[in-house]
Amino acid sequence: MKSRASELAVGLFVIVFGVALFFLAMKVSGLVGTNLRDAYSMTAQFDNVNGLKPRAKVTMSGVTIGRVTDITLDPVTRLATVHFELDGKLTSFNAEQLKTVENNALDELRYSTEYTEATPAKQKEMEQQLIANMKSITSIDEDAYIMVATNGLLGEKYLKVVPGGGLNYIKRGASIANTQGTMDLEDLISKFITAGAGKSSTPSAEAEAPTEKTDAEPAFVE
Repeated sequence: MKSRASELAVGLFVIVFGVALFFLAMKVSGLVGTNLRDAYSMTAQFDNVNGLKPRAKVTMSGVTIGRVTDITLDPVTRLATVHFELDGKLTSFNAEQLKTVENNALDELRYSTEYTEATPAKQKEMEQQLIANMKSITSIDEDAYIMVATNGLLGEKYLKVVPGGGLNYIKRGASIANTQGTMDLEDLISKFITAGAGKSSTPSAEAEAPTEKTDAEPAFVE
């Protein structure tokens, strides 16, 4: 009887462990659930997103900050539009940091020509508008760019955000303008072959310029 109970307990443990392991693997791979906090949507357009798929991770400085949600094709620009969600807790300033960012932005505004030429009332309005806009900014600056990267030589594709050094920041729900798409191996080989063929087919200036021979005899004056 005890042996039977032990077998049932072991069997039940194996089943529970297998189910838990399955859901853990799905969670880690990003195929189920989400760990994003205070999530918001962003977009970016690329000329090539070959290999990138929904649920791919979005990283910045090696930290996963979001996931790709959808990939569509813009019928006008014929560029791939990637929709992704970012973690608001990881890509937003805290109260102290936001205050510093606001002060830097106000200093930059006060040195602008538009501000100095405006009336005091207009200047006040411009400052209030700037502070209001700061409430929805992210920590991604406008000089940053996003690229389709590869996790290893033959690994999965993901989005990598490379920060810039600007003082102006992108708002939530906006689009990251600076992008770099996938570089296919076939494209690299084609460019290499084309460059090599171009160099080998260029004749030397010496070969192109034929030498002229003068057969005229010297004239003698009697």
